[in-house]
Amino acid sequence: MLTTTKEMLRRAQEGGYAVAAVNTQGGTYDIIRAVCMAAQELRSPVILAHYLSTGAYSGHDWFYQTAKWMAEKVDVPVAIHLDHGDTVDHCRECLELGFTSIMYDGSSLPLEENAANTNQVITACHERGVMVEAEIGQIGRLDAQGNNMDSTNVADPEQVLAYLELCSPDSLAVGIGNAHGFYKAKPEIHLEVLEAVRRHTDVPFVLHGCTGMDTEMIRTAVGFGVAKINFGTQVRHNYMTYLREGCKMDFQDHAWRLSAYAEERLRGDIREIIRLAGSEGRA
Repeated sequence: MLTTTKEMLRRAQEGGYAVAAVNTQGGTYDIIRAVCMAAQELRSPVILAHYLSTGAYSGHDWFYQTAKWMAEKVDVPVAIHLDHGDTVDHCRECLELGFTSIMYDGSSLPLEENAANTNQVITACHERGVMVEAEIGQIGRLDAQGNNMDSTNVADPEQVLAYLELCSPDSLAVGIGNAHGFYKAKPEIHLEVLEAVRRHTDVPFVLHGCTGMDTEMIRTAVGFGVAKINFGTQVRHNYMTYLREGCKMDFQDHAWRLSAYAEERLRGDIREIIRLAGSEGRA
């Protein structure tokens, strides 16, 4: 069932678990189906995540309509989320389409400008009962070899608190050494940043770049108030692997059989992500 992240993340924070947000690659049906069906099987809330870059190909409206259709086929909470909305206008565009969760990412901007833009997004979204995720301390990006493509900022706790004095997002992604992509080596994750900020605020935290991160590290982060964990790289990598495997099988040129094979394999991966988040049986 389609819902916002308001109750979803509140219950997660109070219950000491997280909700998984999975990148759907612009509305790929196989991925969306795998996420929703795994959530249904494990009775877990889940978040279908969308990037502007993938939506430039498929269409943001295509993603939303596909995600909404699938969300309404299950009876567990499913939110439709814009991940890393880079401008206020892009956030408003997705809000108008019906997205039930919006992230504004102004982490590359000066703190005051980031907060001012975040407030604009909050005002627009809260008028429709939609929750807003924000970011401070820019999350890094890794190339195919696991090397940083840009700087990875570890946020200063004082800076995070100063930001929260200027705006009040419903959840917050804090840069703690995490990055998007496959890590080349064990990442240096600074959980002490979350610990320090948690002493002064109860805002739910969001952990990006979970692919390849140590599972105990993720569970420890949840203990510091992370209520949403994001997965993308491993999911899309595995999906492509399963498609390649399927192409070697005799599906008699039926594309839907290939998709069904990849979806079933991927569904198992999503079940493991849900269990890692600790949200099994929480719907």
